[in-house]
Amino acid sequence: MALVMAMALSSCSNNVDPVHGTAPVDTTFYAGTSAETRFPLDEFHKLGEANDTAAQRSLVNEYRKQLTANVIAHYPVIKDEKNIRFVLGSGFAKDVKSGDGKTYSGEFRNELIIIINDPEVTDTVFLACGNGMLSPLSFTSQSDFGNAEQWRFVIGKGESLATYLPQLERWSSVAKNLEIPIKNKDGKVVGSEIFSNYLGKYESLLFTGDVIDLLDGKVYNVKGQEVDFERRQLETRKANQAAAKAKAKAKAKRRRR
Repeated sequence: MALVMAMALSSCSNNVDPVHGTAPVDTTFYAGTSAETRFPLDEFHKLGEANDTAAQRSLVNEYRKQLTANVIAHYPVIKDEKNIRFVLGSGFAKDVKSGDGKTYSGEFRNELIIIINDPEVTDTVFLACGNGMLSPLSFTSQSDFGNAEQWRFVIGKGESLATYLPQLERWSSVAKNLEIPIKNKDGKVVGSEIFSNYLGKYESLLFTGDVIDLLDGKVYNVKGQEVDFERRQLETRKANQAAAKAKAKAKAKRRRR
């Protein structure tokens, strides 16, 4: 009987809050690396204590791009926002990694969980502590809060920066740092100090298949190479000049006939 009681007590003592009762692994999932990417976790938890799931969802919607940036900072190999999902859940977590190097099991309530399901990486972590799961979570309730914010844009045929203006404006502080040359109707590059104002009126020096990565702050060509816009501008100018000369030559030849 004494042995059974000891085993029961030991089992109970191992059941701790896996999020707030253990050492965090990584708090930058919510804290970010700067004030610009910080998620208001305390406010989120207060809403959870009040069972205000709708307000928690609104908060995630408001800070989705910050959460996305923090996730990609940990998993830069991910290229598709659909492979990152945010879930609000309550239930039981078994074998949760802790910052002290041990694993713990216990109940959790109204926590935001990041689920990564990508060809390059799979993981499930609690936003509040970065503690990851070694076993599948057992949910008593869950709400899907949607995918990450799109941060990569592939320029399709006939598309331009203007095609993605609403999304770029949501990432405005990042988008404005992209040094993408924008040309006026005469082919002259105009200044980028009013970036968004130019997009709907002028042509950018982007090609079909180019990838704009707002978190990298870079543009890649269809081969995955970073675009050198100065070189592209020079090559485009040379190609246009060669085309103009060929056209003039063909026109002169037709006249001689």
